[in-house]
Amino acid sequence: MGLLNSRWFQRLGGGFLERMAINSLSWVQLQFLTGHKDKQDVRLIRRVRRERQSLLTAFESFVLHSIARAYRNMPGQMAEVGVYRGGSAKLLCEAKGDKELHLFDTFMGLPESGQSDGNVHRPGQYTCSLESVKQYLAQYSNVFFHKGLFPDSAAPVADSRFCFVHMDVDLYESTRACLEFFYPRMLPGGLMISHDYSILLGVKKAFQEFFAGRAEGIIELPTTQCIVIKGQ
Repeated sequence: MGLLNSRWFQRLGGGFLERMAINSLSWVQLQFLTGHKDKQDVRLIRRVRRERQSLLTAFESFVLHSIARAYRNMPGQMAEVGVYRGGSAKLLCEAKGDKELHLFDTFMGLPESGQSDGNVHRPGQYTCSLESVKQYLAQYSNVFFHKGLFPDSAAPVADSRFCFVHMDVDLYESTRACLEFFYPRMLPGGLMISHDYSILLGVKKAFQEFFAGRAEGIIELPTTQCIVIKGQ
């Protein structure tokens, strides 16, 4: 079992050691990105990392921004569940063009974890106020905030269709709720991407259970992320 998969490491969530590990890894990754990716994209990732504490590595930020940009002209709306301080949301805002982006978070940190999560998180972890995130993203249009426990907070978009959804919710029950809500509302060819698939037991379990017997396969990326593309 690697370091990132260890419960000891995961219990550092939100603390100084986790931030130090992510920042150190991202510094190295940014050197690689600078050598062969668009300089404007790399500058954006650097700027967001300076502005807001992020739990995505530089590679994960690049993947998220690049995929979202590829979906900017596809019909349907975009969504993110698990906003934290808004760093990943800013990457989506920079990629989405005029498309609607719906942001869901308790803005009071994580809810209670369950047995499937291995007890690696604490209630209230990753707290950031709605007002702080709104101020950070104030320059962007067609951005809608939904505060509360998902999926109760999703009632305003129950009749919407989506082409792109980013999930960063850390817990089994929260991941399962996202999949149950968004899967039937994804347009054919729409993409769901999740952070932490390869390092959080509850996230992986929710995906594997939900897609067992379904036509779509789970595509695991070299980062901690996974993606699923909605079939016909």
